[in-house]
Amino acid sequence: MRLRSVYRIVFRKEFRELLRDRRSLFWLFAPPILLPGLAICAGLFIGTQVIRIANEGFPIFIENSDQAPELVERLKKEDAIKVLDENSADEAIVIVALPEDFKAQLDGNGTANLEVITKDNSIITFFGRSAVRGVIEGYSDDLLDERLASQGLDRDWLEPIQIGEATQRTEASVGTSADEDGNSIFGTIFLPLAVTSWLLGGGMGLILDTTVGEKERQTVENLLVTPASRVGIVMGKMTVVFIASMAVMSMWLTEGLLLSAFSDASPQFSNADSLTTGDAIKILAESGSGVLGLLAALVVMIIPFTVMLNGLVMAWCAYAANYREANLFMALVQLGLPATVLLTIFSMPANVADVVYAIPLFGTIVAIRDLFSESLSTGGLTINFISGLIYAAGGIGVAAWMFGREWSLTRGLQ
Repeated sequence: MRLRSVYRIVFRKEFRELLRDRRSLFWLFAPPILLPGLAICAGLFIGTQVIRIANEGFPIFIENSDQAPELVERLKKEDAIKVLDENSADEAIVIVALPEDFKAQLDGNGTANLEVITKDNSIITFFGRSAVRGVIEGYSDDLLDERLASQGLDRDWLEPIQIGEATQRTEASVGTSADEDGNSIFGTIFLPLAVTSWLLGGGMGLILDTTVGEKERQTVENLLVTPASRVGIVMGKMTVVFIASMAVMSMWLTEGLLLSAFSDASPQFSNADSLTTGDAIKILAESGSGVLGLLAALVVMIIPFTVMLNGLVMAWCAYAANYREANLFMALVQLGLPATVLLTIFSMPANVADVVYAIPLFGTIVAIRDLFSESLSTGGLTINFISGLIYAAGGIGVAAWMFGREWSLTRGLQ
């Protein structure tokens, strides 16, 4: 049979079976839907509790309050803090313990010590402690300014050397403008790890059912007796897996894009007196437009990388005798891929030659790292994409070759 006909038949069969398998669909799309929803619900619950308590004031008690009357007055004026008297001290979630010589140490231009004692480690206590520390640090800064002013000095005298940071680029980076300054540790380490890990949570698990599942259901014999193109079979199965992987990853990327837009737009939201729905959408659109180029470059690298990885996994699963053997390999992939990402990020130098982007597997990981650290050149992206297409075709070829071997498909059959 011709490749195109085999591809169409296998694709329709696998796609129809996937749509009928509600359990697989649930485990595919539940994480990107439920996990952010649970995080939002938890954040809203904690936020409402914090706001409720903050409106009433975090209850605190001050020991030896007569030693710092000005500090006590500042704590009482803070809207988020409620200073309790001795009769209600047991209700305090934070205790500010002042030593008996606190005032004497400050009057002598010395360094006074105090303790902030928390009742427990709950999130409410954490915010209460932060509010107390903010007031104390503000009071300490004012005392420092007074001491410096009495000597005719200012804060610049405390910092004889001030360091400025900038990023030098020899050529324009992909997805960024020349005046942008990135190179964050978060983008360099966490985001490449997250993107590659999303592949494991996508449709890769479906490969087991389309390969080892054929043996378990004893339907692989039908493939062995037909003249159907093995490449067509592999591509038909892999297309369904690829669509599922891209659908799940698109959901993660969309959520990440929205989170990034909200993070960038939060100062504008907080400074605005009143916002209409249209204004909010406009601010979010302007905040998210800066990452569209980065997102497009990421998709260009991820598509060939996903096809190659799926092809290699499908080749092994076609060889595996049963689900146990295939699951063992998948567990190794789930552990090995994040470890490979971290090893590559830390072992490869910051500036690499463009030829490094053509190395199988490692080249794409380095390219993703450099993309988020804003050091990936257009030439490096092009090299990675072209080499990725070659490796993707190789992955499909290896899977098709494994499907074409009778000894591979009959392993585990009785």
